[in-house]
Amino acid sequence: MIEAAAPELVARSRPKTVALIVLVAVTVFLAYLAMTAFDPSLPAFDFGRRRLGRPSHAVGSFLLACAVLSLAGTVWLFRRRLNPTIAVVADAHGISVDQLFWGRGRLAWSEITELQMRYQSMLYIRGVPQGGDGKTKKLVIDTGGIDVSIGDLVTVIVRHRPDLVERSPG
Repeated sequence: MIEAAAPELVARSRPKTVALIVLVAVTVFLAYLAMTAFDPSLPAFDFGRRRLGRPSHAVGSFLLACAVLSLAGTVWLFRRRLNPTIAVVADAHGISVDQLFWGRGRLAWSEITELQMRYQSMLYIRGVPQGGDGKTKKLVIDTGGIDVSIGDLVTVIVRHRPDLVERSPG
């Protein structure tokens, strides 16, 4: 019977507050523009000497649909902020990544072949899974989107595979 390894590192998702604030502002702006198409008592936006005027009902409907989508994104991001999900787990057997939109999966420490840091906050882990078809698997960790520092993550990787950090070009 194989015992489950206790995790050495557990990183949870941490959506950026700036993204949440921007989404709220975009939602309010789009909703107000949509409302000006249907309610003539609301003042229209004027930018300097340029007057936009009132959008048509079709444009107002489109802006309202965009505002609803933006509101849905805002609620989803706010929910993730209040209830973060586990994004990265490193234990004695390997590393597992489950971040949204990035390379997901699990690699054992012995399967990892390369470690690269790119684009200031993206950590790429490449490896060849055993028992697979021999294709390289890529895990991507957005270190800006988790609640663990890059130093702590690299420390765990060095503990298991010091050769990867020494020869990695990133």
